[in-house]
Amino acid sequence: MFAFLLGLSWLILTPVCVWLLFGRGHRGSLRVTGALTLVALQAITMVVGFTQESARTPAQTVAVRDPRTGLPGVPAARPPRAAGTPTPAPSPGGSPACDPRIPDPEAVRLSFRGRALHGLTVYWPASPAQCDTATVAVRQAGRRLRIWVQEGAGAARQPEGAHSVPVRVEQGMASLSLRLSSVTRRHRRYVAINGHTGDKIPLRSPAS
Repeated sequence: MFAFLLGLSWLILTPVCVWLLFGRGHRGSLRVTGALTLVALQAITMVVGFTQESARTPAQTVAVRDPRTGLPGVPAARPPRAAGTPTPAPSPGGSPACDPRIPDPEAVRLSFRGRALHGLTVYWPASPAQCDTATVAVRQAGRRLRIWVQEGAGAARQPEGAHSVPVRVEQGMASLSLRLSSVTRRHRRYVAINGHTGDKIPLRSPAS
């Protein structure tokens, strides 16, 4: 409404002020009045324009600085992927990608064939982003079984003779099974040791 009145004032007062300024026979006071009126109209117009521009600036600033929204409440589109950038492969079932880690085994179950140690199964608590594979290595020295386990394929610094095997998850526990290639004689009591920490790992009976 104010902008309409300002435009109407320009339309009416501009011819009057021009007539007062350049008309013949007008006294100096009338000429000054016409000039001051034009200056006042110009000043009011500039103030109104500046005020309206300032009112629009915050909305524009938010739209530019907020990287997530192009408009209030509307998610912005993702920027286009640069050419040659590999697209990450989605993990099965939409689960988050796993990060290689060194688990802390809670138990080891040994399996025998006759009197020979045939294989073993290692158990540890599963993580929310559990890897589907793990590397495992076993070294036997007498009755001591030193076991290295690391989750994730292609883990760094793998011990010699490490194997990549699948990981199973049941009731919050992850496990892997490894079949031993070398036949060893059965000891009365084996001792399982975490190869990363040197700590003993409890043995689980075959029936449990």
